[in-house]
Amino acid sequence: MKAAVSLRLTAARTDFQVFFPYSDTAVRTALLRAGVRYEAAARGYLLPATPAAVAPVQAACAALGIAVQVPIVPALAAPLPPPTPHEALLARYCQFIALKRYSPHTLKSYRAAFEKFVAHHAPRLPLELSKPDVLDYLAGCVGAGISETYQNQLINAIKFYYEQVEGQPRQYYAIPRPKRPLTNPKVLAAEEVKAILQGTDNLKHRAMLMLAYGLGLRLGEVLALTPPDIDSQRMALYVRGGKGKKDRDLPLPETLLHLLREQFRQFRPLTFLFEGQQPGEPYSARSLQQVVKQAALRAGIRRPVTLHMFRHSYATHLLEAGTDIRIIQDLLGHSSIKTTEIYTHVAQRTRPASPLDSLGL
Repeated sequence: MKAAVSLRLTAARTDFQVFFPYSDTAVRTALLRAGVRYEAAARGYLLPATPAAVAPVQAACAALGIAVQVPIVPALAAPLPPPTPHEALLARYCQFIALKRYSPHTLKSYRAAFEKFVAHHAPRLPLELSKPDVLDYLAGCVGAGISETYQNQLINAIKFYYEQVEGQPRQYYAIPRPKRPLTNPKVLAAEEVKAILQGTDNLKHRAMLMLAYGLGLRLGEVLALTPPDIDSQRMALYVRGGKGKKDRDLPLPETLLHLLREQFRQFRPLTFLFEGQQPGEPYSARSLQQVVKQAALRAGIRRPVTLHMFRHSYATHLLEAGTDIRIIQDLLGHSSIKTTEIYTHVAQRTRPASPLDSLGL
């Protein structure tokens, strides 16, 4: 079927300009009857850019056996079906998380856990469930072999709905929680950190790794840095909105300042201090973890290494050097000293020598 009629969206995006063989009386008459109008100011034929206006034109063209070309525009998109009760519930749930200003990571994990909970009980909605229903669901998840961490995440996601979204009392679900295992932080030796940094030639990669170890930054804090966060006058680096939405000022080593300046001159970032392939976009978290993994392999380290191990190593090495634990707490941005005290379990300076050494064997 040869195209004889075509529509083109006007600059105002409220009308289509209609093009057709003007000399064809039958086509012109059919289009005028279908709602097409001539406007002298536009020097042509126009049609409202709405589905209701386009439908009669398409019908008229079909009756004449000619094709009509209609551009794809949002106004003509097929209307979406109304959301199901479960879709509306999830949207409301995510809205509450956003209003609480939780991090994108928390939003993603809570939504996934709550969506799984809702899907399991469909078509029933959460308000139709009883406490035994929820406990049975959690027991089934535990029986399926979920981790203790994910069990806590499920509980938090479910409690958020009932307590925050629905405003029910805090004690609505007294769900037993697993005891968290007390694991020591994984730490790199100073020689291993040195080998990793010396084996990293890429300027951007080396700067990110040196920031993580030299100032004890988290992965997200490294990637969120912007050039104004560096104060060369005060030799300080400002961490904005760290974990728990806490800001902190950190002393900036002079050697690191020179490296950051060189990195800025070479890459000229637009927004973030470290940007990926797209200007103005932060460097990818996954890519940075890959950088760490490859750097560790080049340094001959065979055990798994993550960027967060640089933060653990920073705190442990400070403690071994005699730095007061209260100062380390402030540098790391910990709210509780108990969180910082985990490094006393791995810092070798805080441990007494073994009596075996005194036997002279």
